[in-house]
Amino acid sequence: MSTAIDKIKEIIEVNQNKNENFKNFVLQGGAGSGKTESLKEIISYISEKYPDKKIACITHTNVAVDEIKSRVGDKYNISTIHSFLNDLIKNYKKNIKAVIHYIFTLEEITEEDHKAYKKIYEKYSDKLYAVRKESCDKVVGKRIYDTSMPHYNSILNEKIKSLNSEIIEHIASMDHNNIIYNETRFDSLRDLSFSHDSLLTISYKLSEKYNLLPKIISDKYDFIFIDEYQDTNEKIIKLFLNLLPQNKKTTVGLFGDSMQGIYDDGIGDINIQIIGNELIRINKEDNFRCSQEVIDFINVIRTDDIEQKLALKKDENADARKGDVELFYSVYGKKPNTFSPADDKDQYLAVLNNLIVTAKKEFDYTNTKILMLTNKSVSIEVGFVNIYNIFSDRYIEVKEEIEKELSKIQISDIVELCRLYQQKNYNPLLVYLKKNSFQIKSVQDKKLISDHFEYLLNSDISLEQALNYSFDNKLIRKSERFINYFEKRTNFIKEYGENAEYIRLETAYLNNGNTQKRLNDNHGIVISEEEFNSFEKALKKKTFYIDLFSDKVKFKEALTYYKYLNEETNYITMHKTKGSGIENVIVILDEYFWSKYNFKSIYDDSVTSEIRYKNQKLFYVSASRSIKNLAIIRIVEDVVEENMLKDYFINCTIMKR
Repeated sequence: MSTAIDKIKEIIEVNQNKNENFKNFVLQGGAGSGKTESLKEIISYISEKYPDKKIACITHTNVAVDEIKSRVGDKYNISTIHSFLNDLIKNYKKNIKAVIHYIFTLEEITEEDHKAYKKIYEKYSDKLYAVRKESCDKVVGKRIYDTSMPHYNSILNEKIKSLNSEIIEHIASMDHNNIIYNETRFDSLRDLSFSHDSLLTISYKLSEKYNLLPKIISDKYDFIFIDEYQDTNEKIIKLFLNLLPQNKKTTVGLFGDSMQGIYDDGIGDINIQIIGNELIRINKEDNFRCSQEVIDFINVIRTDDIEQKLALKKDENADARKGDVELFYSVYGKKPNTFSPADDKDQYLAVLNNLIVTAKKEFDYTNTKILMLTNKSVSIEVGFVNIYNIFSDRYIEVKEEIEKELSKIQISDIVELCRLYQQKNYNPLLVYLKKNSFQIKSVQDKKLISDHFEYLLNSDISLEQALNYSFDNKLIRKSERFINYFEKRTNFIKEYGENAEYIRLETAYLNNGNTQKRLNDNHGIVISEEEFNSFEKALKKKTFYIDLFSDKVKFKEALTYYKYLNEETNYITMHKTKGSGIENVIVILDEYFWSKYNFKSIYDDSVTSEIRYKNQKLFYVSASRSIKNLAIIRIVEDVVEENMLKDYFINCTIMKR
């Protein structure tokens, strides 16, 4: 019986013979199936049999890049998707200028539906204020809109056309040589710089508009492999499957699992491409990670035809991986939601926490990690709540912004040095310090180093104090990036501190005027929605700049946060669960009042399949992280839900508490 690897090799052989049966493929395998190992094996196979062939291997993290390079070397282009695309298009700025309007202009409305109309109208309103600093009237209500939908759509589309023309004229007036990929989450029309997400859009639009670019890709690479395809943007999958030249010189291989596609910006599954015969699907049903008991459980959660089977690594004994799956639940009654009073939420969380404590006592295993839905809930348990709150008050993508901002201000550098010291990894630590002109000539100098790091690790200093201490004692040097950041921060705070209109709004806002209506009702200040949003954005930025360098955030929290990132704490978010196995796992199957998720849908057949599938995937990713033992904690509302829960979780020990 041929293995998944054998089937991929067969496809490669057929494609290399240049016959009419050229095919691309997808290797679909569940958690722990060894997909990345298979990718490495295929690259090694090509390297040996076809040493002159060119390979591009695209992954999603620098860690994954390093991991694959460690196995196959630096001979091939192994990079993240953003690095790959930026290298591909960065020299074609004149062509980029011809398509960059796609990321700045607005789409016209085509539906006769008030919800769609309102959404596009609000986008137009925001863009109008950003471009012209003009406000527009409040969107018409549904009742009025429904009386003449074509009329209102036509008026809005004319306004959009006018604004789009102005944007396109501005782009035309700019020098294409100044266009840059800014490596942030934000686009800037003013200086024509584009973000991470827009890099993907621009790359696709370039390939769509100019046939030469896909031809260059195809001429450059004989094989393009994408790891964790489910997290790859749909446009990029389409680029490689549909826009490369039809003579099929380049074999495209996808490696991943649709059940692990938990991010909104990824393609998720590729069933349409499989049905359309764009891809040959190859299933990999091995599970080298989980116990048989966990495998039996997670097979129920899967929604495709893959049924994973226990697979043993070399010299591994099945008994060493034997485990158990347990469900702990309580019946609570009607649960509070996002808008419930704080007391109701606190009461519910107290019951949930008691259930967690009880389950932890009965699920008495060492090497256990607890998986929770939200970063906020984890930040409370682990101990970086002040950092989290300061960032969540300004940003939506909190985790991403924490990592980026702490890197900019060199806190990440200090943390890394502290970690080297804690791990007694002294050689790289001393090399780094010497580069910063720290004098190391005697035992006394080494004692001084120890004193410095003991102070950083054990004192109750703020982020700013840790920075100043490290700069003053030559542990790190101020980078140009830090100097620019601090100068930008200082100028921003000074600018708004001297702006009389801003000060007037801020004073009113902080005195029971924190909405547009309250500013008017309580302070007689009338401003448009766009003006209010612009002011509030500036206020949040100013508050963030001040709070980040205040006594609110201790350096200890930064140390704890990086321990959390490195999975050295007992708590992990469910969204951060892709990775290596954990010996014992407790999954807190609770939404924490986040309406975006509904875990009841996993076992409630009355819920739409789209909602159920989204929740099933996150649960699958979390549960499949377990190597031996898995516990699930859930609170249900009533007997009806209790029975649904028990009927679904048949492959585990069920305990009501």
